[in-house]
Formats: sequence, structure tokens, C-alpha cells
Amino acid sequence: MKDVTSAKGLSDLRTATTHHIASKPPRQGTTYLDLYSLSMEGQRLENELSRLEHRKKRIHERLAEVQHAIERLEDTAQQGKTADSSLAKPIAAVQAEAREQSGGRQWKKMAVNY
Repeated sequence: MKDVTSAKGLSDLRTATTHHIASKPPRQGTTYLDLYSLSMEGQRLENELSRLEHRKKRIHERLAEVQHAIERLEDTAQQGKTADSSLAKPIAAVQAEAREQSGGRQWKKMAVNY
């Protein structure tokens, strides 16, 4: 039997609901009703299992897509890194180009007290 401290969640604990323990003894002559209720529960569990399998399949497909996208991005980053290292410019040249593109104007700065 599982110890209470080793349970990962409430669904792991043995309760009257999770183990279908009735609060009163079963009535006589309800065999067919019990068969029906157990067959319905079996169908519900089979449907839930098939939904879980479909979800698992979708998750694995999406995980493969994400892994493929990561590999492509890493490849482009490596290519960009090698291209940037050969074409690297000094910071002063980059700042001068930025000033020229903005029309050569400097921004006016002012102090703001809060």
C-alpha cells in the first residue's frame, strides 16, 4: 500500500470514491444494474484512454516540430555569427552611422524630477 507521504497528488490516495467503496451494503437483485454500470464505466475509461493516446501523439508531433525549428535557428545563428565576426565594425562607426540616418541631429536631453 502506498504511504501518504509518497503520494504525488490527491488522486494517488486511497479513498472511498476512488476505490468505489459503497457506504451501505448492496441491495439484492441489482446484478444487472451493476453489470450495466460497470460496462458504462469501462466504455468511459476506454474513451478516455483513446483521447490520451491522441493527445500524446499530438504532443510528440509538436515536440518534433519544435526541435526541428530549434535546429534551424541554431544553424542560422552559427552562420550569422561567422558572418558578423568577419564584418564587425567598431562601436564609434556604428554610432556615426546611426546619427547620419537620423538626419545628423542630436536628441535634446532634460532631467526630470519625480
